[in-house]
Order: sequence, then C-alpha cells, then structure tokens
Amino acid sequence: MNSIIIYGSRYGSTKRYAERLSASQELFVATVGLADPTDAENVNHIRGCLKKQVPASHYDESKMFHLRGAIDYTKLGLKHRIMMKLLYSKVAKIPEAERNAEVRALIATYGKQVDFVNLDTLEPIAQILK
Repeated sequence: MNSIIIYGSRYGSTKRYAERLSASQELFVATVGLADPTDAENVNHIRGCLKKQVPASHYDESKMFHLRGAIDYTKLGLKHRIMMKLLYSKVAKIPEAERNAEVRALIATYGKQVDFVNLDTLEPIAQILK
C-alpha cells in the first residue's frame, strides 16, 4: 500500500510522530501541540481552528487525533519567544482561583523545557493503518 504523510513541524514534536507512522489512504488529521488533548475545552478549541483551515468535505470525512508535543524555550524563534512572553504576561495576571489547568501548566513550565510527547498515543492511528 502506497502512502504519504504530510506534516508541519517547527520544533520537532510532529516530526517525531510522523516518523513513527506509515500512513494508509484513509484520511485522518493529527494535531500536535502543548494543549492537553484529554481536556474537552482544548479539543473544542483545536477543532474550531481546524474547521477554519480544512475544507468542509475533508473535515467531515476525517478521523481526528490530537497529540501532545514539547517545547524548549531555548530553541524558540524570536517570534514565538515574543508570543509566549506575551501570553505568559497575560495569563500571569489571572487570579489563582480563575486559572484553569492549561493556564496553571503554562505558568509552571514557562521558560523551561517540557516534553509531553508520548509515542504510545499513536496506537489508535496505527490501528487505522493496519
């Protein structure tokens, strides 16, 4: 079976997942980011963004998977360092009682190297490809 994996990876997390997979002709979308994909609010946000980028016919036909990535602030480009600094400055002002899990995680890991990549989470995708 011939296959192709198309991915974009700025800092390497998506590349690590893509290199582990061999794709079938079935269409699926896999996102990789720092947001926890077990949090329904995060998934709704991710899918809302995807709806704006993926044609409706493909969006409706695609199986979707959301995987966690990694971040190393020392490897961020200038634009992303600035974006993360601005985001951190904004969320740091949120009162403790109003912070959700993602905000607390961002504050706790800001400026550090964190790796949430878990190659075992590829198993549902691998099952599709068999």
